[in-house]
Amino acid sequence: MATVLVVEDEARAREAIAQVLSAAGHAVVQAVDGRQGLDRFHHHRPRLVFTDILMPERDGLELITALRGDEVNVPIVAMLEPEAAQAELLLDLALALGANSVLLKPVLVSELLQTASTLLATTLPSLKPRG
Repeated sequence: MATVLVVEDEARAREAIAQVLSAAGHAVVQAVDGRQGLDRFHHHRPRLVFTDILMPERDGLELITALRGDEVNVPIVAMLEPEAAQAELLLDLALALGANSVLLKPVLVSELLQTASTLLATTLPSLKPRG
């Protein structure tokens, strides 16, 4: 499968997402904030990134901006609790900054796996028979 980076400051949420993705066959790299996430991104070169928006140190919006500023074309999924202040605005901003998708937390397992599958499929080279 693929290497996936999960950037989430809440340990329980981060570990749950990592467990679901690992069970689906992905290699998962975890980070506790955007700063660590950027470092781990450059070290592990994942093919997909899930990031919380509201985190200490460097938040998800800063991470998205940094990755897109480096012209990284890896799909990014921004996540946020719906009860967060200005949640709709923050999710729209994440998309405007370059996130490919947004998810509301807590994320359903089926939604997490479908999002990963869809976004990874768009980055895989198409295998067409030669004719």
